Parts: sequence; C-alpha cells; structure tokens
Amino acid sequence: MFKSSRTLAALGAIIALVATGCASDDAEPAVSIPDSVSDEMATFYDQTVAWDDCDGVDDFECGTVDVPLDYAHPEAETIQIHLTRAADNADRQPVLFNPGGPGASGISFVQDQVDLMLSDRLAENISAIGFDPRGVGASEPVVCLTGEEFDESRETSHDSSTSEGWEASIELTRELGENCLERSGDIVKFADTVSAAKDMDIIRAALELPKLDYFGISYGTKLGATYAEQFPEQVGKFVLDSVLAPSAQTFEVTKAQSAGFEQSLHEWAQWCADNSECNVGQPGDAESVLTAVKDFIAQVEEQPLQYPNGRIQPASDLFFGIVTPLYSREGWDMLAMAFEQGIENDFANSDYQPLFLFLADAYHGREPNGEYSNNMDAFNAINCLDYTATEKTLEQASVEAEELAENAPIFGPVMSYSTGCNGWPVEPAEPIGSIVAEGSDPIIVASLTSDPATPIHFSRQLAEELDNSIHITVEGEGHGAYSPDNDCIVEAIDNYILDDELPEDGLVCQ
Repeated sequence: MFKSSRTLAALGAIIALVATGCASDDAEPAVSIPDSVSDEMATFYDQTVAWDDCDGVDDFECGTVDVPLDYAHPEAETIQIHLTRAADNADRQPVLFNPGGPGASGISFVQDQVDLMLSDRLAENISAIGFDPRGVGASEPVVCLTGEEFDESRETSHDSSTSEGWEASIELTRELGENCLERSGDIVKFADTVSAAKDMDIIRAALELPKLDYFGISYGTKLGATYAEQFPEQVGKFVLDSVLAPSAQTFEVTKAQSAGFEQSLHEWAQWCADNSECNVGQPGDAESVLTAVKDFIAQVEEQPLQYPNGRIQPASDLFFGIVTPLYSREGWDMLAMAFEQGIENDFANSDYQPLFLFLADAYHGREPNGEYSNNMDAFNAINCLDYTATEKTLEQASVEAEELAENAPIFGPVMSYSTGCNGWPVEPAEPIGSIVAEGSDPIIVASLTSDPATPIHFSRQLAEELDNSIHITVEGEGHGAYSPDNDCIVEAIDNYILDDELPEDGLVCQ
C-alpha cells in the first residue's frame, strides 16, 4: 500500500476460516478458557452471539460480542466487535472471514465478495462469518479525517527529503494522530493486532468452538499468526495465504514490496508489448513501454493531473492508481487503459472516467459521494501501534532511499523518505516478534511465486518459524494463492478444511 510520506504496508484480501461445531451434549463444556486468560476475563468467555437481522441487508444475520477495550484492565471499558453470516447457511460449518488491510471490513467482504473467491465445494459446505476487527468498520471505528480533508491530503505533495520537509511531514503525522484521538477516543490506543487477536478468541468462545479454524490472506496472516502464538491450543485448521511476516519491520516491508511491485510492472510491460490492444510504447518492445510509463510519471511529478471534475492528482497519489491493478493479473487491461488515457491526456472525453483517479479512490475507500470508509484511518492507527517506537532520522532515511532506488528504480523513490510513525501521539504496543505457536495443530502457509504486496520470502520465513507448518507454493502472479481457478490449491485447502486431510509439505501448484 502506497501512502504519501508513509510506509507501504500490505493490503490484500483476507479470509479467516473458522470451523465450528455444535455444542456437545456431554456434561463437560465444549469451549475451554485458555490457561493464559485471567480470571477477570471469564465474563467475556461466558457469552454467545445473539444473531438477528442486519439493518438494510437482506439474507444475512448480524451479531456482536463484547470485549475489553484495554486487555490490561478488562474490568474497565468494553467495546463491541460486530459479525455477520448468511442466514440460510447458519447450520453449516462456520467460517470466519476478515478482508485484512489492516483496516478493511470483514462484514462487507462476507456480504459482498466472499463467494467469488471460494470453490463451489467450500462455499456449499461452510457458513461464512465476517467480523470487523477493533477500530475497523462497525467495530468502534477509528475516524480521523472528513472526506474533504482526506481529498485535500491526497492532493498535497510533500518533499520529505529536505530537513524542512522532513519536519513538516512529522508534524502532519502528529496532527493526524491528534485528529484521530479527538474524533475517535481511546480506541486509537488499543487497535493493535495483539488485542485484535485476543478478540478472535472471545469470538471463538462466543461461537461455542473448542478450536478456531482460520484462513487469512495478507495482513490477515499477521493477525492469524499472532492469534496462533497467543492461543496455540485453540488453533484448528489454519491457512495463512500471502504472508505479511509479523516480525518484519517497516523498511524490510517497504523494500520487499517496492521490489515486488517493480517486478509486476515489468511483467505487465512485457504483456503490454506482446498485446496488440495495449497502446503504450512500441509494439513488441517492453523497454519502450517502461520508458513511456517513466516519462508519464515524470510529467506528473512536474505538473499534477487536473481533471474536468476539479480534482487534482499529484504523483504521490498517482502511484496508488498504478499499484491497485498490479495486485491481480486481471487488472492489467485496466492499467493499460489508464496509461493510455493519462499519456494522451484524454480526460475530457465523456466516454472515459479518469481511471487513475478511479483506481486510487478505490484503493483509499472513497465513495462516489466523496465520503471514505475508515480503512485508511484504521490502517494508520493499527500500524503505528504495531511497529516499534524507534524514530528514524533524515540521515537514516537518505541511506535507505539510495537502497530503495537501486532496488526498485520506479517504485523505490516514491516509497523513500517515509517518516513512518514519527510524531504519532500514541505509544506503540509491545512488538509482536517471531511466531512459533508451539504445540499448535498444523498451519498451512501458502504463497504465489510473484506476489507484489507480500513477496514469497515472507511466507517461507513464517513457515520456518512455526513449530508445525506446511508450505504450499503456487506458481503465478497476483495477491492471494487460493483461487477457484486452480484445482491444485483448491484440492489441498478444501480437503484440509472440510475433510481434515493434510496436503504434502512443499507442494508446488502450477
């Protein structure tokens, strides 16, 4: 995820599959309270989800669970975590879904998208349950900017490579954080991934499950792995797809992702050169395609794009429009059209939308009415809690900028000179560290060979750290290894979730 003057963090679609069973008729309870849970938490584990109709959404049920705002003081303030499921699937194997980010709504994902990414067999045998993690969507959302303020921030460029610009960027981060605190309250201090993982165990208990089955993609793998480390005995069938390594720090993620998107852009350029319907550069010449792209970006750096609707898009926001279609090969046609439109300055033609603006709006969660979902506000709050408090200096950023530019000449520079969370007015949570999940049931870790947002070495790293893992590789481009179009990965994952059949460690799917 590109962020003006900030670090790219993985955005992706996340799925967390929580397989549940019916309550036992035996005298012994089916749901246990982990040994690590304090006596003060017992009340939270003694609740069930009361499902009811969702407001304004047919065919789905909604419910809530109560969780502590601050797990260090569970007797104090509580918040509600919101969930949803399809009404006619309630008697099937329950499966919890979360679309990641951090900051995307699991409720919206389950209600609008989940069936599109599942195989028919999996969709027909589970009850998909979505939840909004703390700080996200319906669950005590972090809100920092109005739609108008967000538009203005996207239209404003800052050069953080100078001393003046560096300090100005830190001050903007401080002001943003103060806005979040003023408009959202204490949730800004407690929206970290560790707390969200603890919420998941309360959800497990409220669904009357002895173990949690989970399928997460991108940031969802970080959330799931964090849960596994805290509650290894409650881990059921876990699938972590396209890993954001929980222990990775910001520069490591930035370097990996800048290189990943650079590779995807080169692959797109070769596709464009070989595709007669792509009119960027010279036919058959991928280097000329890349030259046209770089020339266009340089023009926007000198003069931001100005659209007939009055909106402005500088280079810092343009990059969101470029990376969005690089998340999936299915977006390559739209990326070609966007570059054709931009290079020709063809924005006045009524037959076209400003595609780069449309793509960047989608990335940021901007609605047609100019309002935004809270995904980017939550993204900032969660990441600034998750990553360490070490404040980077301009000198350090300059050294990193040279490395990024050498590593990724196109994407590296725009991702350089990030002030990160310098100036953020909330202290971070305890760092997550490495994940072992000692004694857990087998955890499947899967990745595409060419994933721009979560490069495969993160998946391999997590698989090595885990006490009990199975690694699956899928050859191909995009973000999210599981796909109903790939029989190999579908068979491996579906058989594990539905039939308790473990795939072979080291499996490679073509």
